Amino acid sequence: MHETSIVNSIMKTLEQEFEEKKLNTLSAIYVKVGKLSNIEPRLLHNAFTANNYCGTKYHHVKFHVESTEIKIQCLHCDHITQITDYKFMCEKCEKPSKNLIQGEEMLIHKVEFDD
Repeated sequence: MHETSIVNSIMKTLEQEFEEKKLNTLSAIYVKVGKLSNIEPRLLHNAFTANNYCGTKYHHVKFHVESTEIKIQCLHCDHITQITDYKFMCEKCEKPSKNLIQGEEMLIHKVEFDD
């Protein structure tokens, strides 16, 4: 399950970005996961929960995963289309497009601290 290594990477990133004193007040992590990222949001959440069981440093931290839709930008008419049914066609001019602008990402969107 590669979601466990992703959770470890998220925590390492936060530990690099924030001082330990600040991390001790960490209360919530929000991540965005694109539908084409090959990451299952439910499994990512389960991996975080399993990794941070009661008694560990981050057991009190809430972990929120948001799935982002697939969007393309047409190279012909510049229109942005939200993709449904994996049909990569512009809804305006109906031409196919491979210009993906959203849907592959996995990012830490926001972190909250108790201050």
